[in-house]
Amino acid sequence: MKMKKLLVTLFAAAMVTGTMVGCGASDSKESASTSVAEGETQDVTLKIWVPEEEVEITDAMVKKFDEIHEEFNITYEIAVVGIDEAPQALETDADTAADIFYTPSGGVADLASKGLLLPITKDFDEIKSDLPESAINAVTVDEISYAVPFSPNTFFMYYNKDLLTEDEVTSLDTIMAKDLGDGKYNFSTHITDSWYAEMFFLGKGCTLFGEDGKDATDCTFNNEAGVQAGEYIIDLVKNPKYIEDLDGAGGSEFKAGNLAAITSGAWSAPEFREALGDKLGAVALPKATIGGETVQLSNFVDFKTITVKSNTQYPLAAQQLAVYMGNAENCLTRYENQGDIPVLESLSGSDAIAADFVAKALNEQAANATNQPSIPKMGDYWDPMKALGEGIYYGDITSSNLQAQLDSLVDSITGTLTE
Repeated sequence: MKMKKLLVTLFAAAMVTGTMVGCGASDSKESASTSVAEGETQDVTLKIWVPEEEVEITDAMVKKFDEIHEEFNITYEIAVVGIDEAPQALETDADTAADIFYTPSGGVADLASKGLLLPITKDFDEIKSDLPESAINAVTVDEISYAVPFSPNTFFMYYNKDLLTEDEVTSLDTIMAKDLGDGKYNFSTHITDSWYAEMFFLGKGCTLFGEDGKDATDCTFNNEAGVQAGEYIIDLVKNPKYIEDLDGAGGSEFKAGNLAAITSGAWSAPEFREALGDKLGAVALPKATIGGETVQLSNFVDFKTITVKSNTQYPLAAQQLAVYMGNAENCLTRYENQGDIPVLESLSGSDAIAADFVAKALNEQAANATNQPSIPKMGDYWDPMKALGEGIYYGDITSSNLQAQLDSLVDSITGTLTE
């Protein structure tokens, strides 16, 4: 077996994005190899961006990939860049961005429309039949697949069984009403993060980009139901029994046994299990009484995916590695090491994963969730919604100016109110 070189660089995503200068994606270079002649070996350099917790398993993945692909002599450069930071870094400077990186499926269509992603065609059929239709649709634009989905991506609620019962966790009103004593918090979420704040609006029946998520002119977060959702959030963050999960504050209190319930995803399972042991429970998001109506909180569900930039110099090797990183063996490794529930149906339906209460909570919430819109306009949602959450949390947005702030939110997302 040939010896392959591996370079692992650990640096913050902020350093990556902060040092890049603006540059759009160029067309794939004419010299980029799309095939390797039989018996030849192609020298390849691939830069891979992964979250910090995936460095070691990525190292193991590429070594195994080398064993079955003698046609490539690959030098790997693995760097730590988060799944949320990578797409922005790609847009900032596609030439210096990684060849392979992780991104939420909700941003795939936007990146593809900008010509930044390479279609995944080589080897994709090897896993396509094992993917649910929802995952395939999430990475497909105009019948072309642009990413390899590997795990459902949504959040649900963890709770401490010593502080809440199975009946109590079904209602946020009940959770917040309980007296847990001094030094204890009842509930935590991340209002200042636009991926969490939507659960109250969607739960109340508001829509983002229409019922099907494809109407770029539609957002009803400023209608009567939206105002009621906003009022609920204003009251929630004022409650001394609530703690904002800002900079991990809620998670720290939860692991210390001082918090009854917190919203998070499967990625938190390993550390929560270690901290709480048998006291840890997980369920779908609770119901809440908003505007006098009891509603089921609903959030976005999308998929974690592996993508390849369009101007990679080595499209063949990059595509094949991306698909390999999303195969059953590697999805099972992620699950066992960091709790990412596999999207592949052959794994998600297995007895071991079906018996996992965290996987059960994720799947139950996914059934209550709203498919995250994948139209390019989704890129205009995140910053305005984050600003709304921050405004409410820090007290700048109150009941008196809420309607105006929601109108501004909708205008920022759709641009229709000032046309």
